[in-house]
Amino acid sequence: MILIDLHSRVPIYEQIKEQIIMLINAGVYAPHDQLPSIRSLSNELNINVNTIKHAFAELEKDKVIYTVQGKGNFVSEKPIGNNRIVESAIEDIRIVIKSGKAKGVSIEDLKSLIDEIYKAGDIND
Repeated sequence: MILIDLHSRVPIYEQIKEQIIMLINAGVYAPHDQLPSIRSLSNELNINVNTIKHAFAELEKDKVIYTVQGKGNFVSEKPIGNNRIVESAIEDIRIVIKSGKAKGVSIEDLKSLIDEIYKAGDIND
């Protein structure tokens, strides 16, 4: 379910973190569902265990997941839309918009893109 782009400028731990959030948003994981273990994800993705741990630590810091010692990692009660996630997403958007503006993207193009994304309804498009 998680795909890593080794050619992306986005760090691998960040790709994992974002994709887990997308899977939660899509309803693949519901509150209190157990996530795959760090070791199984490491084997499945052929990624270092420490990279997976870093992604999970970030998700836990943002209160998207919680850890039960000896049992694993679980989706939090209200994982999406919490203030930390929203603030982080807004900052990411701000950086991309500033870059687009510097490259000549008009506000009309930006508004069109926003409308297109929100009307599509599917978070993976």
